[in-house]
Amino acid sequence: MKFIALIVAILSGWVINQYLLEGAAGAYVSVLFAYHFFLVFLVGFMDWRGGFKLPVNRAAAVHTAVLIFLLGFTAVRSYIPAFSLISVFVPVIAFLEVEWIFGKGANQRSNAGQEFTSSTSQDDYNDFLHYLKQPGRQFSKPGRPVQEEYGLWLADRNNMRAANQAAQGTANHSQTH
Repeated sequence: MKFIALIVAILSGWVINQYLLEGAAGAYVSVLFAYHFFLVFLVGFMDWRGGFKLPVNRAAAVHTAVLIFLLGFTAVRSYIPAFSLISVFVPVIAFLEVEWIFGKGANQRSNAGQEFTSSTSQDDYNDFLHYLKQPGRQFSKPGRPVQEEYGLWLADRNNMRAANQAAQGTANHSQTH
C-alpha cells in the first residue's frame, strides 16, 4: 500500500510540474505537493499506539527543517542536472521524517512510563503530584516528557529510601554492640 501511495505521490508531482504549472511555481508546488501527499498518507495509515517519539514542538521543528531543505533544494534547481528526475524521489524523505517523529523510541518511552506507574504505590504517585506543583523541579527539563521525569524522580526517591534504610541499619547495628 505504501508503494502505491509513493507512486501516486511521484506521478502527481511530475504531472503538476510538467502539465499544470510552469517554471518556479511548477517546481515548488510539485515538490511540496508530492512530499505532503505521501507524508499525510504515512501518518494517516500508521499505528498510533506508540505516540510521538519527539515532543510536539520538536516534531514541528523537524518538519520545518525538512520544508526548508525542500525549498532550498527547489531553489537551486537550475544548478542541479536532471532536477525533474531527481525531484521525483523527494517523497521518499517522508519516510525519514515519520521515523524521526514517530519512530520506535516512542514505544520504548511509553512502555517505560507504564512500568513506572504499575510498579509504584499510590503514595509515590501522590507525592509526585505534589512535586509537580513545586517551582524549579529538580528533574524537569524543557522537552522532557512527564513520564521520564517521573521515572527519574522515582529512582531518586528509591535511592534516598535505600540510603536511609542503610543508615538506620548501621545505626541500629552500632547501638546493639
